[in-house]
Amino acid sequence: MIQFLLPEKGSKSVCVTHMKDVDGLICGSLLRYTIDSDSILANYGNLNECLKSISDYYDQVFICDLGINKSTLDEIRRIREFARIIYIDHHQLESDLIEKLEKLNVILARDLRDCAGALTFDLLHRFLPREAGLLACFAAISDRLEDGPIALKLITQFDRDFVLFETMMLTYAIESAEISIKKKIIYHLSNLNPPHKMVEVSSLALSYADKIANLRRELPLVSSRINNVAYVKTKGVSSGTVANILLDVCNVAVAVCYNLNTEDDIVDLSVRSKKTSTINLGNETFKLAERFGGFGGGHLRASGARIPSANLMEFIHELSELVNTKP
Repeated sequence: MIQFLLPEKGSKSVCVTHMKDVDGLICGSLLRYTIDSDSILANYGNLNECLKSISDYYDQVFICDLGINKSTLDEIRRIREFARIIYIDHHQLESDLIEKLEKLNVILARDLRDCAGALTFDLLHRFLPREAGLLACFAAISDRLEDGPIALKLITQFDRDFVLFETMMLTYAIESAEISIKKKIIYHLSNLNPPHKMVEVSSLALSYADKIANLRRELPLVSSRINNVAYVKTKGVSSGTVANILLDVCNVAVAVCYNLNTEDDIVDLSVRSKKTSTINLGNETFKLAERFGGFGGGHLRASGARIPSANLMEFIHELSELVNTKP
């Protein structure tokens, strides 16, 4: 375990964190509570642009819940000239990339078994009150990694019904929230306020619940299937959410939801599997995406990828073959 030390007084920190889910926002909230860190909300498509915006105003940079790849190394090298970098993540990385990060003295807080929020809590736990553990619980349940060693220990300490309620409010709200609202959520959570106490969270969550109810009726009619893999195109709704619902309503082992970007001829995919599946989606998505000219990764039951759109159906067919051989 890394022995994290608080930065010196006057030090400036920034957290570049995943903007699309609870896990990333929890990382930003915990760091804001502990060291008053600024937050930059990023996704896989704009991570390099976000890193380029970081200047020597900061002397400590956290990168959280963003599965980096080799294309990120140039910006990491640049930032290391003036700042310490702490990378907190639970996604699959190539071994040679890990070696390069270690040579750059990037501090790695990684474990594929727990979500980034739980890892962030564990890194900072000496400086956090007990109630901050609730935030890590929200992240773990939303990321479906509540069985991780850190998360499991934390979740048993709190009332499960309360944790589940607050997690789902937060999860649904974030799915349709604008960036400005997500930044407000980070601030709200960093003060250890429960999600439902934020008016925007309550209204957004209820509105999104209606969308989910409609999707449950629509998806079986508009999705396609190859053996035990269902897939569907979506727009305007989180692809991860759609993949999770598709998994349920089509009763398949693996579900794929994709967004086409015709301008750049690329496709972004979210892939989910049932708990009973023996496939490690993070590993398999990582390998398939690389083979089809893109990049991807994730963890045991949830992953994502970006590949050329021309290779979409080949990707899905290959995934279907894997599911057939490893049900």
